[in-house]
Amino acid sequence: MRYGLLTRVWPITGKDYLNFITLKKRKMEKQVRKKQPEELLLMTSTPPILSLLERRDEDSVNMALSTFREKGIVKYEKSLSVPMDQRIPELAKTPQGRQKVSIAIAASMLSAFQHIDSARMSAATIKETAEGIIDSSHEDQLAIEDVLLFLKDMLMGKYGKISGALDMPRFFEIFERYREERYQILKKIRWEEHLTYKSMGDSNRAFDELPLKRNDDPATMMGLMQDMYEEKHNSQV
Repeated sequence: MRYGLLTRVWPITGKDYLNFITLKKRKMEKQVRKKQPEELLLMTSTPPILSLLERRDEDSVNMALSTFREKGIVKYEKSLSVPMDQRIPELAKTPQGRQKVSIAIAASMLSAFQHIDSARMSAATIKETAEGIIDSSHEDQLAIEDVLLFLKDMLMGKYGKISGALDMPRFFEIFERYREERYQILKKIRWEEHLTYKSMGDSNRAFDELPLKRNDDPATMMGLMQDMYEEKHNSQV
């Protein structure tokens, strides 16, 4: 009876029927598979933050940035998972793209300094600083999200009280603290990768050989973090 029902509902037979069922099963498995945290992050990071800034959609910008924090604290692992094509060096490759990024960063900085009564930065300095951020972004593959997260932390007083006129050197001195913390998380992930290889018996791969540059490929980072997440999950089962 069950096979007869299938025959009536699906009038295809033989190899075609087998192929159909196989494809259907794969589709269902893909839909049922639980998304890893990093995959969910990528889903919530669209549309790109730049387009939200261009639309001046402040609520959506704040919602997008909230996915990079836990209990108000920046999770650098998540900012490191921003796709390469959505990071500043790639977005600013063309003159038009650079102008869009520069305007977005400058506008965000202007908005931030309007909320700091004791500090000020001239419009000309803000413009030059935005350009400086773009020029230095290739050093650690910064994303616009990194800049916005840093500005919010600065507003919240994480880097101490800021007063008086702020010039470019002073701004980058403070910004470096964010970038260094982000880099330390990258080093931690690389160390955990080393321990994973060591536990698998790969004694030829030393920690000193691991690439600890600031501009690690985000695809590699995502793979590492997913492996770490699965390993931690399996150990708790």
